[in-house]
Amino acid sequence: MTRARAFASSRLPLLLCFVVLPAVGFAQKPAASKSPKRNEHQHTLNAREQAFVAQATADDDMQITLAKLAMGRSDNPRMRALASRIVSDHTALNLQFAQFTATKGSKGHAHGVPVQNIRAMQAHLQSLHGEAFDQAFAGMMVKEHHSIIAAYEVAAKTAADDRLKTIAARGLPVLQGHLAAARALMKEGSPAQQRRENQ
Repeated sequence: MTRARAFASSRLPLLLCFVVLPAVGFAQKPAASKSPKRNEHQHTLNAREQAFVAQATADDDMQITLAKLAMGRSDNPRMRALASRIVSDHTALNLQFAQFTATKGSKGHAHGVPVQNIRAMQAHLQSLHGEAFDQAFAGMMVKEHHSIIAAYEVAAKTAADDRLKTIAARGLPVLQGHLAAARALMKEGSPAQQRRENQ
């Protein structure tokens, strides 16, 4: 009996090793599975994506600035309605980009609309009145939306970051709606012009 007890006690540490080691292994698995999530937040935008974000946010600022001017100066209620819509939509887009870049720790490179260009457009509009103002503002909206829509289309197809691709894809119909409305207003002219043509 003494030898049997000695044999059993000598095997006890080995049995404990087989029980404890697997438990330690299981405890470590959840920690390893979390590492990919940390890597997602560490992912930085490539140069093309950063350039798109900078262009889109600068375009938002420019369009908001010009549309606010139109809201106060245009006599055409449809033009003021479009301007109000542009301010609202581009403010929302700008917020999406701000939240997105905050998670990436990057603000992008300065590849947007130069400040002096925005001031020049603003000064030109401020020098105009009535129908001339409306036509100039609508023309600017057509031109600028053409340019930014092309950038959104590229980002929606080629962006490596899925979230950025989604922002671009969802923003496209919004911008295309602005473009269509601006084109229509350019063709229709002001209410006063329409009355003269109908007389």
